[in-house]
Parts: sequence; C-alpha cells; structure tokens
Amino acid sequence: MELIKTEMTPRERLIAYAAGEEVDRIPTVLTAAETSPLRYGIQNRDYYFSADLMVEVESHIAEDFGADNMGMGVGLRGVAEALGVPVVTPENNVSHVEGTAITDYAELDGRKIMDVTKDGRFPIMLEAFNRLQEKYGKTHIIGTGMGAPFTVAAFLIGTEKFLKDMVKKPDEVNKLLQYATDNVVACAEGLYKHAGIKASLAEPIIARNLLSPRMFKKYAVPFMKQTCERLEKIYGSKPGIHICGTTHDRWEEIVDFGISAFSVDNIESMKDLKDRYGDRIGIIGNIDPVDLLRNGTSEDMKNEVVRCLRDAGDNPRGFVISPGCTTPVGTPKENLVAVMNAAAVYGKGARKGMYPKGLKQAE
Repeated sequence: MELIKTEMTPRERLIAYAAGEEVDRIPTVLTAAETSPLRYGIQNRDYYFSADLMVEVESHIAEDFGADNMGMGVGLRGVAEALGVPVVTPENNVSHVEGTAITDYAELDGRKIMDVTKDGRFPIMLEAFNRLQEKYGKTHIIGTGMGAPFTVAAFLIGTEKFLKDMVKKPDEVNKLLQYATDNVVACAEGLYKHAGIKASLAEPIIARNLLSPRMFKKYAVPFMKQTCERLEKIYGSKPGIHICGTTHDRWEEIVDFGISAFSVDNIESMKDLKDRYGDRIGIIGNIDPVDLLRNGTSEDMKNEVVRCLRDAGDNPRGFVISPGCTTPVGTPKENLVAVMNAAAVYGKGARKGMYPKGLKQAE
C-alpha cells in the first residue's frame, strides 16, 4: 500500500490548523517511536542507548508514514530512571521498571532534583533531539511525551505501597508527590532549554481504574494543577495530557488542570467529551490500539478513522487523530499507512470546529 502524499508539511499543517485555517488533512499522530525499532531491524536495547539509532528510527517513521508528530518519548519511565529507579531494557520489547529507588519516605530528604544534561539517558536523548531539530525543524514540530508526577512517584517507591499510603500516610505521600512534581517540571524545563522540546503529560495512575474519586480529588487535583501551571509558565502554552483507562467521572477536574488537549483512551467516548468540554480543550484519539491497530485490517483502519472523525472531527477547539494509547510492538506497517491514508481522504479539508470536507465520502 502506497502512502498518499500530502500538500503541507506537518509544521505547516499544525500551525495553520491551530490558527483556525483550513488544512489539507486532519492532523494525525502516531505514538510509535519506542515500539518501532524492531520494524527497522534495530534491537530496543541498542536503540535506548544510541542517539544515532533514535534519529534513524524517527527518520524512517517520518518517511514511511508522514505523521504530524516527531520525537522520541521520554515515556512513563524516563524521569524515574534518571532518579535511580531500575529499568530493564529487553532486546526486543519496550523497557520496564524492575524495583524501586527508595523504600522509605525519609530517603527523600536531601535527594537531588534531576538534570537532563547529566542524569539517566537524557544526555543521549538531548543529542538526538537536537539532531532532529537540525534535520527536521523546518518541516516538523519536534516534541515528546513524559510520565507525570503520579507515575514518577509510584515508580520511586512502588505502585502498591504508593496507593495504600494515600490512605495511611497522607503527609508522606504529599512529600513524595511534591518531589516527583519538582522533577517532572525540571525535566520539562531542561528539555525546553537545551533542545527546544515541549512535553505532553501521560498519567495512567489517576484514572478511575486505579484511583478512587476521593483520592483523585485529594491528591491528583492539586498536584496536576500545579504541574500544568508550572509548565505553562515555562512554555507559554498549556500542556496536553494522555490518560489511559476510565476517566469520564473526572473529566471536569481534568479539564480544570489547565490542559490544552486531552488524549483519551479508546474505551471512552470522544463524542461525549466533545459535547461536554469541546469548547475548552482540544481532543486527541482514539483508535483502538490492540484489537484494531495491531490486529485489524486496512478496512478496519478506514472505518476507525471515519468513526473518530464523526465523533470529534468538528470539535470547537480542534481534533487530532491518534491511537488510544501507544502503538503496540508488532503493528503492521500496512495498518499504519492505512490510518494515514484514511486521514488524508476522509480528513481532507479539515478546519477546527468543522467536519472535514472529505468526510462526505464516507456517507
């Protein structure tokens, strides 16, 4: 399957669409950086520690799919790893946490705030980001996604202990969350200062699946608001956020964090989100990443893109097509091309707040 060539560069498209102008196709992103090395004959273990390989993978993705995003993900584990959380990097899969950095909250006393020029794999990533800026900065907006304070806190001391201590040790949990928040902000500020990179946030811990409404309001609301407010001061714009899992019972609070856009899990309804909060935030989503994107057919991709456009293509604050979570390892190239082609056909003539002109072809 050949990729349909588009008229605008990703940078031109995103800037024009944000300004309310009509663009050649609906903005479309693929969350595939960390899960793509194997597609190009590169082992993940090598990719994680090589700026050369990071740039190579991003270059291949740009050429093969023409998505509107570019940049390696700091990911859920990047900040935690830089703070001493043990991270395993398999040869043929994405990294995962194995252990904690602390066992007691007293260990937070005197712990340093991370520095992207020195800690973890960030010096490697900084080199790769700057090389991407030099190579693609005129045609692409280079960015990243990173775990937010709750994910970092959970990795630092262990998710089960962290969640239990929200009830048993609220003062200690607040102390941990403030430390995690300070490090997330320090990471974001460092990437912006040294590479011109803005980060969106990812925070699965605060979904209904893990955090009760009471604990969400007690902990998530103040710390996520603080994080978003601090990032807005650094960037001059509000950050976007992705939350895996069930969130509809807390959408109002999430919007009130101070976000620009909400990337919503595929188990949630973008139409409902649009109807309730589309005049306040952009919406990103939400192709089923496993059952359809990885395991479906090209026809499924067309149907899913059309479904997404019908759900949220006329969102007043804008809409971006994206998988409902990270593109899984093993997703066929044909399916990713099919997503981009369907976006080009049915998302043709997109403009913020209006259904794309191309959607009429699906009727």
